[in-house]
Amino acid sequence: MPRDAARCGVGTMQGWKERLDQALKAQGIHKSYALAVELGVDESAISRWRRGPSISLDNAVKLCRALDVSLDWLLTGRGHVHAHRDEEAALDRLTRELLADLSEDRASEAIDALVGLVRILRPVRDHP
Repeated sequence: MPRDAARCGVGTMQGWKERLDQALKAQGIHKSYALAVELGVDESAISRWRRGPSISLDNAVKLCRALDVSLDWLLTGRGHVHAHRDEEAALDRLTRELLADLSEDRASEAIDALVGLVRILRPVRDHP
């Protein structure tokens, strides 16, 4: 099944709506149109997500990035709304600690390797 077609079940429909509305309000998003443009989807998709109990995994990830919320929290209600920030901070600290233990040449090689890995793993945002 293509990744775009993968569907995420989203806990209870009521909980999903409440979490989505909370995240939209926290970001000051009152109109579906602005969010739809940012995500590259039709405004009707936003309306469907608010009504329905499922969303594609790709769109859920995009939505969480736009709303700055944890994917686990938005989809299931588990964890903290900003748990992704804690994970990013921990990864940043770990990376800095590991690089500090390397020689300058090895650190430069490690950074190049990490940048290459990020390019491979990060979804292409600017190209259809």
